Amino acid sequence: MAEADLRAEIEALRREIAAIRAEQAATDTAGEAQAEAAFESGAAHLNEQLHMLGHEISVLAEEAEKAIASHGLASVVGAFILGIMIGRVTHR
Repeated sequence: MAEADLRAEIEALRREIAAIRAEQAATDTAGEAQAEAAFESGAAHLNEQLHMLGHEISVLAEEAEKAIASHGLASVVGAFILGIMIGRVTHR
């Protein structure tokens, strides 16, 4: 009788392990789907932010070109002085 009880207990444990594995597989699949959706959402947001950054940089470059074109001499003198200051700082 003890052997039959052990076999029944082993079979019950096997069924329980199989149920846990099936539940774990379902949970993993759902988690992977959520992670993939979050990744795609983050990638879309990052792409949008990079596009906005590119636009802002191009606007800034256009404004700098206009400022340099309208104040040419002041821009050259400013760049010269900035170059001297950077040279002195890096020399030390």
